[in-house]
Amino acid sequence: MTIRARFPRTDDAPILQLIRDEIIPFSYLYSIHDAPSPRELRARLDLGVTYVASYSTTNYPYGFVHAIAQGDTLYVDLLAVHPTCRKRGVGASLMERAENDGMASGCREALLYVDESNDAAVRFYEKLGYRVTGFADKVRCHEMRKPFVKLAPRSRRLGRRS
Repeated sequence: MTIRARFPRTDDAPILQLIRDEIIPFSYLYSIHDAPSPRELRARLDLGVTYVASYSTTNYPYGFVHAIAQGDTLYVDLLAVHPTCRKRGVGASLMERAENDGMASGCREALLYVDESNDAAVRFYEKLGYRVTGFADKVRCHEMRKPFVKLAPRSRRLGRRS
């Protein structure tokens, strides 16, 4: 598995297909008929950073994560993995890459929303250390957060002075 930054020219079509097939069906706000346009989704992807999981032989994406670092919070906006590639660590690897990017940007926690009807996603994020911290009635989503814990240098953890 290769995790790399998004190449808009070649990656956007498969990413938009994943959004249509794997995210919109769970959404309370949208149906496939009134979903954001491809132009709107591309503009959304241009904010923050998007990483894709791609086949090493073809470079074709089969999963992606989109996140935005603002202040001390990493907002995980979108995550989708093609159904045939699930349960192989792809989603966890994508999340790890986004979280590492967020920590490098100074974020102290990650925040995401999961559609109320997507119990499998809630369980997935809980396995990654996220906890439900609220419910957004207006969009019918669970709010989930994960604090980023930075370990002190080894000498400080052991009670030694530097």
